[in-house]
This record gives sequence, structure tokens and C-alpha cells, in this order.
Amino acid sequence: MSQESKVHSLINLLYFAAVLGLVFFLVRYVFFWLLPFILGFGIATLLRPAVMKISKSSHINKKVCAAALVALFYLSGIALLGAFLTVIAVQLYDLFLQLPQIYQETISPMLLKINDGFFNLAQRFSPDASNHMETLGEAVTSGLQQLAIDGSAKVVGGIAQVAGKLPMILIAAVFTFIISILISTNYSNVMKFFREILPRRFKARVSGLQQFMRDTIFSMVRAYIIIIAITFLELAAGLYLLGFDYWLSVAAIIALLDILPMIGSGTILVPWGLVLIAGSHPATGIGLLLLFAIIEIIRNIIEPKIVGAQIGLHPIVTITAMYAGLQIAGFLGLLCAPLAVLTVMYLYRTNSAE
Repeated sequence: MSQESKVHSLINLLYFAAVLGLVFFLVRYVFFWLLPFILGFGIATLLRPAVMKISKSSHINKKVCAAALVALFYLSGIALLGAFLTVIAVQLYDLFLQLPQIYQETISPMLLKINDGFFNLAQRFSPDASNHMETLGEAVTSGLQQLAIDGSAKVVGGIAQVAGKLPMILIAAVFTFIISILISTNYSNVMKFFREILPRRFKARVSGLQQFMRDTIFSMVRAYIIIIAITFLELAAGLYLLGFDYWLSVAAIIALLDILPMIGSGTILVPWGLVLIAGSHPATGIGLLLLFAIIEIIRNIIEPKIVGAQIGLHPIVTITAMYAGLQIAGFLGLLCAPLAVLTVMYLYRTNSAE
């Protein structure tokens, strides 16, 4: 490698590191301060094509049309999301309160049954080994019981903490709504302002980044939201038909886990089904395994058609970015980190091409 190539590679590496550092700083320290503006701007941008189309076809003033459409978007979103989250919260609260009872009635008998089987098997070969096996089984059973009690208490406490933050969440939601209205009704002026404050040499790059975000990232997010929604509906219907009490909340949790690469719904449904088969509910366990098989078959059919092309990140890179995002900015960071990596990669490729 020539000296010039080494210098060029070093410059690209430093550029990549600087962009990553900037992204980390923005996500860690600035993101939550600007979240109402980011969401408001995103919603206004999302509704912009519909505003233009309705205004043109109905000859209604753009500002009036934009304000009405944003208000309708928020009202319908609040109604649907509020009803859904209320049911989920009530079911989750009730579920975690009953975890100790569920453990005593379902998991503990199954563990005792498995432990007795291992004990009888060990006793045939070595009485000493059977005694150790019995002690180990009792320790595992006691530890899992305590884990269920502690986990239930922590989750209930966490729900109470979230409830305590509701006033601040409500204030942020009001600011987001106001920002959405202001940006949507003055969209052209806002975009003109951003273009004017940018240095000339960055305008073409930002324009390309905007196109990249629209064509790649937004389409990918929309595609995976559709897939998650389909997975949730399949899970909710399957768990309801199998007779589970908390089918809606459990389906929501598993559908969210399905976002994670190399994890998916099988990490919950398969062990859960095997535990029920080994316990006293083999028919229900088989039903869960069949539900998992149906979900996987349908997903493999629809995912290529909906997504079209892969996002271009290796699963290891994706899950590493998700973990880093989770540590930096919580659940929102988990969702946004792969998108940030895609953006950084686009900027790096653009800079290298220049």
C-alpha cells in the first residue's frame, strides 16, 4: 500500500470515528432534549405528501389542510394507542402480580416432576448421586421461586415509576403536537430556513442524505412495522385460541422481541411449549410449537415481498448497535441505533467517493 493510500485510509477512518462520536454525543446528551422537535418534524414530513395531495384535489388552503390532517392524525393515534396501551398495561400489571401464583401452580409442579425423573434415574446407578441430584433440584426450585417473587415486585415497581413520569410525558406530547402543527403549516419556510443556514458544500450531501433516508430507512421502518403488526396479530389470535388469560400483553412482548435479529419469537414460544409439554399441559405446548411454525412460515413468505431488499447490515452489526443504543438511550436507542449506523455508513461511502 502506498503512502498516499495509507493517508487516505487514515483520513477516512478518522472521519468515520468523528461521525460516530458526534452521533454518540447527540444520542446521549441532545436526543431527548430535542425529541419533541424530532417527532414533530418527522410527523409533519410524513404527512406532507397527503397534505399536498388533498389540498390540490379539494382546493383547500394548504395551511388549513395541514392543521386539520395533523389534528386528525393525533386524535386517531391517541384514541387507538391509548385504548391498546391501557389494555396492555392492565394485563401486564395483573400478570406480574400473579407470577408467584403461576409459578406455584404451573412451573413448580413441572420442575418437581422433572427432578423426580432425574432422581429415580440417578438412584438406579448411584445412591450418592441421587442425593446430590435431589439437593440440586431443591436449590434450583427455591431459586426460581425467589426469582419469580423478586421479578414480580421489580416490574410492578417499574410500572409505578413510569406512571409517575406521566405528567412530563404529557407535556412532551403537547409540545410535539404544537411543533407538528407549526412545521406542517409552514413546511416550505422551515425547509428553506434549514437550506439557507447550511454551508454550500454541505447542501448537496444533505440533499442526498434526505433522499437516502426517504428511500432506504423510512421504507425499511414502514416494512418492519407491517411485519411486526402481522406477527402480533398472529400471536394474539393463537394465544387467545389456546386459552391464555393474558394473550394480548404476551403477544405484544413477543412481537417486540421479534424485532431483535437472531432472537425472534422462537426464543419465547419454543422453550415455553417444551416446558408445557414436559409438564401437565402437553396439548397446549404442542399448540405453541405449531403457532411458532405458522408464524415462521408466514414471515418467510411475506418478509421478502414487504421488505424487498435487506437493510445492508450484518446481523452481528445490527444486534451490537442495538445493544449499544439500549445502553446509551434506552428502548428508543435500541430502535434507532441500526438506523444511525446506516446513516453513518452512507456518509462514509459518500465521503470516500468524493
